[in-house]
Amino acid sequence: MIAQFDKQTLILADMGFHAKEGDPSNLKVCKRGTWNDRMLVETTLSMLTHVCHLKKLAHRTWQYLEARLAFVSAAYNLLVQWNGLRIDPDHRVRLSMTEFAL
Repeated sequence: MIAQFDKQTLILADMGFHAKEGDPSNLKVCKRGTWNDRMLVETTLSMLTHVCHLKKLAHRTWQYLEARLAFVSAAYNLLVQWNGLRIDPDHRVRLSMTEFAL
């Protein structure tokens, strides 16, 4: 699946994520502590999964799933534009949805 997006995007993965036949050219396997941008993405998705109850969608219809994912995507874009992803003096992005608790 990753090879389908060759020349379009870069996929970041940890050391445990290798293909049996060899890694595609667009897969960047990161050693611990490098390319921490993926940790920001994973943390954000984890928070959205928890807040928006994304693990409770298995019994829904396809149209409901599409609508729910579109809502979550729009909510993420709104929160990022509203508050921004500020970088602190330690060059880290501190994520918190506490002020936006529903």
